[in-house]
Amino acid sequence: MKLYFFYSKTRKFSCVMTRKLSDTLSRNFFHSCGMVSRMNARMASANCFCRTRSILEKIKKLFSRRVEQDIYRQTIGDVKVQSFSGYKLVSYEKDGQFDYEAYRRVQEAGNKRKLNSVFVLEEVIHGIADHARSSGVVRRVLCHGTRNAAEQGFFKGAIPGVDVIGTEISETATQFPDTIQWDFHDLKDEWINAFDILYSNSWDHSFDPEKLFKAWSSCVAPGGIMALEHTSRHEPGAVNALDPFGVTLEGLVDLVSVNSTLTKEAILTFEAKRPRRIVIFRKPT
Repeated sequence: MKLYFFYSKTRKFSCVMTRKLSDTLSRNFFHSCGMVSRMNARMASANCFCRTRSILEKIKKLFSRRVEQDIYRQTIGDVKVQSFSGYKLVSYEKDGQFDYEAYRRVQEAGNKRKLNSVFVLEEVIHGIADHARSSGVVRRVLCHGTRNAAEQGFFKGAIPGVDVIGTEISETATQFPDTIQWDFHDLKDEWINAFDILYSNSWDHSFDPEKLFKAWSSCVAPGGIMALEHTSRHEPGAVNALDPFGVTLEGLVDLVSVNSTLTKEAILTFEAKRPRRIVIFRKPT
């Protein structure tokens, strides 16, 4: 009674001091019951579990990548990286001959390991679609290296009624809609000048980027665009057996310009967890 009688003289001070007193009493009560220490222990345990899980996931990814590395070493030997102006390329040559079977095995192993993983962002596809539609009608889209057909679904959502086809080197292609099993270095005659948009974030899987960009650019219809996604994973320092081709953003522009009739029109930027740069190349009408 005396306590509240004293605080009533200054109401504001009373409220503050009452809260402090209440907090102190509460802490003392919980400490006396051992509840704070238990709660802290549970929180520490949960944080430890999350950190452990994260570390285990990283270890799992590290060891799973060894599948592709082991295939390469068993067939080719130690990983050989060639350096060029602005880019690096892992060599698949053995005894002076290109070992396509080794390349294909590595790509299929990587595809199956990451089959449920989606790298592409829906907002990126919508941004590309909006850019393309601002200068004309988009009827057909070709996506290379699509793994589980996420790109096809995003383009269909962004452009109602559009015809989309995706390619994937692995036999798993048959499991997904709008996807064919196909090596993206090769060209179908019916694809020449046939697509309003060609998109890929998988060009770093190429063993021959000059051949690749010549083939891809020929698929773009007059007035159409080729959109290539570039991230830190596409840089020269990121090359490995599964992703043998790495190039700087400037080097990518140069390679496409030299090996096609396309010209750089714009670079779309998306600030995600991993920043994305989409280089837009336009084919003359």
